Amino acid sequence: MVLSMAEELKLADGISEYITAFRSTNAGETVSMNGGRLRSDLNASALAYPCPEGMTINNSFVPRDVGETAVRIYRPAYATKLSAAIVYFHGGGFTQGSIETFEPLAMALSEASGATVISVHYSRLPQATPRAMIEESYTALCWVAEMAEPLSINPARIAVAGDSAGAFIATLLTVLARDREGPKIACQLLCYGVFDIDETRSYYDTARDPVLVRPIIEAMVKTYRSCDARDPFNYRAPLHIDDLSALPPAIFIEAEHDPVLEEGLEYAERLRTAGNQVNTHIAPGMIHGFLRAVRFSQPARDEMRHLGTILQPYLQS
Repeated sequence: MVLSMAEELKLADGISEYITAFRSTNAGETVSMNGGRLRSDLNASALAYPCPEGMTINNSFVPRDVGETAVRIYRPAYATKLSAAIVYFHGGGFTQGSIETFEPLAMALSEASGATVISVHYSRLPQATPRAMIEESYTALCWVAEMAEPLSINPARIAVAGDSAGAFIATLLTVLARDREGPKIACQLLCYGVFDIDETRSYYDTARDPVLVRPIIEAMVKTYRSCDARDPFNYRAPLHIDDLSALPPAIFIEAEHDPVLEEGLEYAERLRTAGNQVNTHIAPGMIHGFLRAVRFSQPARDEMRHLGTILQPYLQS
């Protein structure tokens, strides 16, 4: 008897359907990176999550010295007058992803947490460099704090969040905010994050995630390194930062089959050892990127609701 992928890997209900839909967003021959980005945006409806009743969604732009950064703002119907805010950075291996393709996660996160979620469309590699990408993201974080009144958010209850490569960005923003005495961050939500830039990690060979495979990881690391060489950033990957003390409480959401699970657990332990508050959860039967599967998977929706519950103590006034 031939086992299905779900049976062989013991995937959570609905994740196989999500994988099929995810792959359909990239269907066909991609002749360029830009073509792949466009195709994913044009096919984003394949993963779309129904907009919760009463939620408002607005687009705006964060001004920078050169250019602007697009943001998408989600505010749930039951948000308080001065709600907490979550500044969210999408995944995509630093080269892919957008506020369009990661809308299901951002929208569901706002619904589950009751917070206003500001999803940031940061400049991607290789057009940008890691330093420019992180600095742009930090500018967006500062803008949210500065715009607290018109955004109707509580400036004392601003969290950062990210998934995959976005979690890498979010972690560095907490370090920058500490070192620069920037916005006070209530907590950091790190979903199946990338915390190392090292394609030789042995766990990449043993994990059986059908979405995040070794060639993708190797391409991500190669691109990151080549772009960093053009414009070196003085902050290393999170796992190699010497001083991790005095950082915001960290919530880690990991996936059982994820090849970056090991580095997530390592980074959580480093934060804990440095004296920070850490909450870690490994979602059973899940793969990298599973929080975008809320349309397809009841267990993914359950994980998102559980995440909202975990966030509440940090987001309450």
